[in-house]
Amino acid sequence: MLDNQKINASEIAQIGGVGIGAEENASAEPSQQFLVFKIDNEEYALDVLSIEGIVGVTTITPVPGSPKYMRGLINLRGNILHIVDIRMRFGLERRDDRSIENDVIIVISTSNRRFGILADMVSDVITVYESQMTATPIANVSGLQISNVIRLENKIIMVLPIEDIVKSNDDINKTIV
Repeated sequence: MLDNQKINASEIAQIGGVGIGAEENASAEPSQQFLVFKIDNEEYALDVLSIEGIVGVTTITPVPGSPKYMRGLINLRGNILHIVDIRMRFGLERRDDRSIENDVIIVISTSNRRFGILADMVSDVITVYESQMTATPIANVSGLQISNVIRLENKIIMVLPIEDIVKSNDDINKTIV
């Protein structure tokens, strides 16, 4: 388990775990790394290539008129970063500010936006082989179009589409871009 201190992208790659059956697949099968995080007791995954880093929660300033799942803004090393409360994005109950003190912010950076995801904790970085990925017809999880799941020995982890976290609602695009 990873704690909530600052972790940058190169450190994320270094702490990566290995997928089930990695020994026999090491050179033959294409693989991809995922950051695994928890919301309540459920695990979700994000493509590690879009992860800029992980930081502890600091003061989050609310933005009036923004969607409910937009927790607010933080100052991260002199840059303003929008924070998405992924718990609320999933339609779960919002936790108060004192309850999130031990949470983490996963900093996401794509070609056209940079934002943070508020998560309960980061649990691992895993290497997943193509044979462990399954395209799935899960149409919609609170507006997120889930298209892949990771099948591990004793669990299934949904892969969240980073582009949909902030894309499915026009209001959120106006506040993040």
